[in-house]
Amino acid sequence: MELLIINLVNHLAYLGIFIGTFIEGPLVGLLAGFLVKIGFLNLFLAYIVHVLGDLSADFFYYFIGYKGQKMLFKKFNISDKNLVKAEKMKKLFHRHPKKIIILGKLTHITGLPVLLGVGMSHYDWRKFLFFDFFATIIKSAILISLGYYLAEFWTKASDIISYLSWFSILFIVIIIAYFIIKEATKNLWKN
Repeated sequence: MELLIINLVNHLAYLGIFIGTFIEGPLVGLLAGFLVKIGFLNLFLAYIVHVLGDLSADFFYYFIGYKGQKMLFKKFNISDKNLVKAEKMKKLFHRHPKKIIILGKLTHITGLPVLLGVGMSHYDWRKFLFFDFFATIIKSAILISLGYYLAEFWTKASDIISYLSWFSILFIVIIIAYFIIKEATKNLWKN
C-alpha cells in the first residue's frame, strides 16, 4: 500500500510540473531541479514534462494571439493609431522571426508579449513551434540545472541553520542555568 501511495505522489508530481509550468514556468523549472536533487523526481522525466508543459503554454498563448487579435484589441480599447503600430510590429516580426521568438523565450519578461505578438502576426505555427522548441529545450535545461545546483546550497544552508538553532538553544540554556545558579548561590551566601 505504501509503495502505491509513493508511486501516486511521484506521478502527480510530474502532472504538477506540467500544470505549474502554465502558471510560472521558470519557478517550476527551479523547483523541479530541486526535487531531482533530493531524489524525489527523475531528472529525465522532470525535464521532458517541463519542456512539454512550457511548449503547451507557449502554443496556447500563440493561439490566443492568432485567433483572438480582434477580441484583444476590442477588450483593451486599442485605437486606430495603435493598430498602425501593431502592423509595423508585424512587419518587423516577419523580418526577424527567429531572433524575436528565441530572445522572447529566453527573456522571461518579454515572453508573453512576444508569444501573443507572434500569433497576431499569423506567423506559421509549424515554424513557430520549431523555433520555440529549440529555445524551450535550452531554457528548461538551464532552469532545471540551476534548481539542481541551488538545492545543494539549500541543503548546506539548512545544515548551517540547524547548527545555529542548536547553538542558540544551548546558549539560552547556559544563560538560564547561569541565572539559576547565581540566584541559588546568592541565597546560599545570605544564610
